[in-house]
Amino acid sequence: MFFSRDNLIVLGILTVISITYFAVVYRTQSVAAEGVSARTAEARRLLEADAVQASRVPPMLRQIEQMKHRYNDKEWGRRLPERQELAGFLREIASGLSLEKLSNQFIQSGNPSQSPLYNCLPITLNFEGDFLALARFLKRIDGLARLTRIEHLVINVGEDPEKLEIEMGMNIYFTEQSRRMSGKTDQTRSEQ
Repeated sequence: MFFSRDNLIVLGILTVISITYFAVVYRTQSVAAEGVSARTAEARRLLEADAVQASRVPPMLRQIEQMKHRYNDKEWGRRLPERQELAGFLREIASGLSLEKLSNQFIQSGNPSQSPLYNCLPITLNFEGDFLALARFLKRIDGLARLTRIEHLVINVGEDPEKLEIEMGMNIYFTEQSRRMSGKTDQTRSEQ
């Protein structure tokens, strides 16, 4: 089987075309396909990372709903009143001290400090009594309708080991002045 010269030329041309196609077109498309595969894998990885991040959202939404029910406006208004109402609070504290038979009571309020959303009024208490009476008094404070935070508690043993000398600093919170101040700021802005 001998090929004619023309057949060999055509066969040579077809071989050159096949090699050129493979070298230029097929190889270029292979590189492009590998790039698409790499981008697809990267997009898949990012999508999985986003899915992990998004999986945290439903529990957060449940927690937000629980907090809304826990801190409804009616309850929160009692816990964080608009007015300072110091006299009523001090009567409640003094009553709790007396009920627990804590003696040598001294109650002093400090100067209120202001923040954008609420005001804080520090109160210092000094009294004497036994440990169980102190524990019952702290439980009373925890049960108060008003938002109260104990900042510090110092307990010293006095001359009588049965009686403890107790110093307690607490804060109560209210919103009155911060609203007044924001109203003044609004008026100042409207005048300008």
